[in-house]
Amino acid sequence: MRQGVIEESAGGMWLWLLQRVTAVVLILGLSAHIVVTHVLNLGELSYDNVAGRLAMPFFVVVDFALLGAGIFHALNGLRMVLLDYGFSGRSQTMLSWGLFAFGVAAFGYGTWALWPWLTA
Repeated sequence: MRQGVIEESAGGMWLWLLQRVTAVVLILGLSAHIVVTHVLNLGELSYDNVAGRLAMPFFVVVDFALLGAGIFHALNGLRMVLLDYGFSGRSQTMLSWGLFAFGVAAFGYGTWALWPWLTA
């Protein structure tokens, strides 16, 4: 491998880039979430307050972006750590697919948890 060039087969250039993109999404999304939830609504955190906030499409998009970015960022980070410990070949493929399936299940569970407010 040439110096300064990311080898695509080593861990995935696109996964490396998405790791950085999701980090930015998490920083911006969590900042907005904390300001809106804990600063602007100080002392007013209730079911009705959350339902009112999630009635606005902007906050639904932010929550789903946080859910997806958080799951991807965490599982891709775990994948990269485990690849550093010697997963290769078939075990790397199985690890990737297993984490992908877990991520889809986690996103489904998160969607299920948000569903009562989305259908209200």
